Amino acid sequence: MQKSLFVCILLLFVSAQVMAEEKDGKKTTGQHEDKDEKIAIKDLPKVVVDSVNTAQPGGTITEADKETNKDGTVVYEVDVTNGGKKYEVKVDAAGKVLSNKIDDEDEKDEKKEKK
Repeated sequence: MQKSLFVCILLLFVSAQVMAEEKDGKKTTGQHEDKDEKIAIKDLPKVVVDSVNTAQPGGTITEADKETNKDGTVVYEVDVTNGGKKYEVKVDAAGKVLSNKIDDEDEKDEKKEKK
C-alpha cells in the first residue's frame, strides 16, 4: 500500500514538473531541453537571412524564432511568405538549410477558418 502511494505521489510530482517546464516555453524530450524565443527579423544573422533568401527566392520573411538546444546548438525557424503560400525554413547558425517546407500549422488554421 505504501509503495503504491509513493509511486502515485512520484508520478504526480513528475507530471507537475513537466507541465511547469512546458508552461515556461521549454520543450522537454527525454534528456533534451530546448529554449525557443522570438527574434526580430532585423536581428537575424546575415548568413541565416542569405540562406533563407536562397531557399525561398522572392519570398518575404515574416517571423523568426531562435531555438537553442541543451547542447548549445542554435537553429533558426524562419517563416516566409512566397507565392501566396507560407513556408517554414529551418537554418542552423552556420547558414545550412535544415528544412524548407510549407508551414502545415498555418495551412491547417486557414482551412479551419474557411469552414
